[in-house]
Amino acid sequence: MKLGSSNANIFLAAIVGCLVLLNILGLRTFGRFDATRDQIYTLSKASQDTMAGLEEPVTITAYFTDDLPPPYSSNARYVRDLLEEFRAASKGRLSFEFLDPMTQETAEDKETKKEVKRDIFGRTFREPTSVERELAQAGVQPVELRVIEDDQMQTKRAYMGIAIKHQEKKEVIPVVQDVRTLEYDLTTLVRKLTRPKTPVLGVVQGHDAPRLEEKLTRLQTLLSQMYEVRPVDLAAKERLDADIDALLVIGPKTQLQTNELKAIDQFVMEGKSVAFFLDSVHVDPRTFEPSEATHGLAPLLETWGIKVGDQLVADVESAQLNVQERRGFMIVSMPVPYPFIPLLERLEGDSPITEGLSGVNLPFSTVVTATAPEGVQATVLAKSSRKSWLENKPYNLDPRRDWRTESPSLNGPHPLMVQVSGKLKSHFAAEAQTSSTSGTPVLAESKGEPRIIVAGGSAALWDDFMNRPNQALLLNVADWLLLDPALLAMRTRGMAEAPIQQELSATTRNAVKFGNAFGIPFVLAAFGLVRWRMREARRATVTV
Repeated sequence: MKLGSSNANIFLAAIVGCLVLLNILGLRTFGRFDATRDQIYTLSKASQDTMAGLEEPVTITAYFTDDLPPPYSSNARYVRDLLEEFRAASKGRLSFEFLDPMTQETAEDKETKKEVKRDIFGRTFREPTSVERELAQAGVQPVELRVIEDDQMQTKRAYMGIAIKHQEKKEVIPVVQDVRTLEYDLTTLVRKLTRPKTPVLGVVQGHDAPRLEEKLTRLQTLLSQMYEVRPVDLAAKERLDADIDALLVIGPKTQLQTNELKAIDQFVMEGKSVAFFLDSVHVDPRTFEPSEATHGLAPLLETWGIKVGDQLVADVESAQLNVQERRGFMIVSMPVPYPFIPLLERLEGDSPITEGLSGVNLPFSTVVTATAPEGVQATVLAKSSRKSWLENKPYNLDPRRDWRTESPSLNGPHPLMVQVSGKLKSHFAAEAQTSSTSGTPVLAESKGEPRIIVAGGSAALWDDFMNRPNQALLLNVADWLLLDPALLAMRTRGMAEAPIQQELSATTRNAVKFGNAFGIPFVLAAFGLVRWRMREARRATVTV
């Protein structure tokens, strides 16, 4: 008996020792299983490559208050897990710490928090502590959360920010409230801190195009997070600055001159990429009054196999506008469908620009087609729905237009955005044997394989229409132009919806509905009955 007891004790000690060893190894090893459809809890290839390519240390400090209420507590756990994966992928070059700012407060700070004052209106306030001042200077701001403590609703000040440091440079995410894009945000900020040169993205100005500081403020803010956004004036130029890496041409209304067209053409011939967002008609979003737009870029684009039409695309699948109507003595706001703002359930093709994107709106767009020359690839990125049609001039864009009296021919879908890439010919190839007035030879064929995007409207990039899917589309376009496709798929992960197929027959819908309601319980009951019968059969056998 003593020998058996001794063996049992040894066996128990061995099990405990193995568990302790596994826990010690677990402190240094991190892993998790991701069962989501889009693998949103698995590091993307862009993140893995970025972390593996780090040559110098990067430090991340996550400022999170302890015991955050739901759902912020799960956000904190997600941040910690994500940073664990970043550290593992970087092989130790990226380090992080989780810090509760409240634990850094001094005795003087705690006394400061007790000194509540009132302003001239009787509102209470207190002076910030030294920790709060330090975090504010670093760009990390507190948030006010409503929590239930001691059976009472109270307001709690909390921190949920992240600071990333590399050498003397620093980037900050002030508040982490939505973790869906956190991996992308962290990866892009790490890339921004560690890259040797910031890419330059030029935006053509002049010719009554939307100004960066007016209609394109959100575009400038978004792109400036990763790139240097530079306004470009093409007047009196036949060449763009050599340090510009890609170009955006957004909504010029008046004719570009020959030298300006040549500057864009030769920019492409240098192997660099351009995105054109061009209007055939310019629409004032406040009055919906159309005006002509004659940019003169059609011949240049046709050289590359791209044609922009002049018929506006209208779509039953569209956004809604709030229209004010008088009802007696009252003015009420009524939502009405507005077919000139097509709302795309999904974008086209397997391009990294469009993969996973839905909900993009393309206001006041015309048809864009691409016929790829030999050796060139052409892809349609966006189409209207089948319930779309074309409107001819003169356009009636009045939101109060009575569609009950009209029966347009629904002949969609119609292409709204295309991409072209490959070896392109110059529109000015006839001048290739001579020199331009500046003495610079004209290139007849592109170096490498430049990339061209053309959309039949520019309003999608205006501040008025820049929703979240449009922002993702803009950033994807910029990354694709600048040959950084690894970031594209990561940005749209989790944005794609997984709706039930819409076009289901009544029989299929009823089968799914009743199957969910009664099918699973029936299967479980049948399984239980089978097990009971098997058990009874075994009992009968034993009795015999």
